Amino acid sequence: MSITAATLRAVLPRQVATWMRSRGWEHLSTTPERYAQWKKRVEEGEYVLEQPINPNLRDYPQRLMEVLETLSVAEEMSIDLVLQEVRDSTFDIVRLRTTGPGIGEGRLPLELGPRLFQCTRDLLLAASCSAHDPRSVYRSRKPTSATEFMGKLKISPPEAGSFIITVHSPVPPQLQTTLAPDLSEVPFERKSTLMLASGISEALRAAERAGIEGDGSSFFEAADKGVSANLCEALAGFVDGDDITGLDVRFGWAASRSVSRETPTQLHLGADLSPYLREAASRLRQLAPTPDFELFGVVTKLQSEQPSEGGSVVVTGSVDSRMRRVIVELDGNAYERAIRAHEEGALVRCEGELRQERGRWELAHCRSISVVADQE
Repeated sequence: MSITAATLRAVLPRQVATWMRSRGWEHLSTTPERYAQWKKRVEEGEYVLEQPINPNLRDYPQRLMEVLETLSVAEEMSIDLVLQEVRDSTFDIVRLRTTGPGIGEGRLPLELGPRLFQCTRDLLLAASCSAHDPRSVYRSRKPTSATEFMGKLKISPPEAGSFIITVHSPVPPQLQTTLAPDLSEVPFERKSTLMLASGISEALRAAERAGIEGDGSSFFEAADKGVSANLCEALAGFVDGDDITGLDVRFGWAASRSVSRETPTQLHLGADLSPYLREAASRLRQLAPTPDFELFGVVTKLQSEQPSEGGSVVVTGSVDSRMRRVIVELDGNAYERAIRAHEEGALVRCEGELRQERGRWELAHCRSISVVADQE
């Protein structure tokens, strides 16, 4: 690959420095606006190089290319691979490679493309929701931290070799300090990608167990590790149909923050596990309660022997994008508001714990019910 001056000028000095530190290079000194000096001892001897740190200088591309050539020799890697790793050093990289008879050399059926990109989004959103607050299911309302994380993600053009979607997640650097060095808080971006790796790994393990033992309990026991109905649905979406036979997920962890040796770097999902993931997602949605659920709908039924002391109402509203009749138990004051809303046909908002028991939807521990004033 021919490396252009424009490509080299776009490489940030901190990316080079981050990658070199991750490979064991020792920083010696810095001349402001000019260069940083590094060294590394290998079996053949010692390498010392001067890294340019001012991209605005005219000879920055030339000097950086000299550094890459030295790194290529010292690390026994091709220059192209060194450059790729340097550019990726401040990102967690997730590569999702789909395989199958309908896919080849970066091409796939037109109708399949949007689905794969949507599944990619759903997969990462599920993982970031779990990083914020592990649950078995996430319904309409998503945590702000998760939606903000999604806004930071970038994708690269699909790579050749079946069909590969590459997602870049920026990771803040881990600064070394002599003050409380072991108390560094893991940033949410890294928590999310770690939860993605953990969630996929545990979901695959649970699906394999379900296929052999017929036991789906593992799905319900792994919410704290990132398994949710949303994640299972997204995974199944990648391998549904005859065009796809498998999904390979590869993780490249940012050199700016280390990960433990046990952290997954490659996972494989076969299409044969899709039915188990689909069934698990369905069961999780049916049986797992959802705390802090906001239900919007209209009061369609009132039931109380003593309205002043409260009663039971049915609110018809959207749950999982379908209209459901949800039973809500209310105290006296809240029940009076429900009566007025029913008489006026007004839209109401209720908040509580959504659950499904014996085929009935209920909003337990309802903390509030209010009329939505603006119905326009």
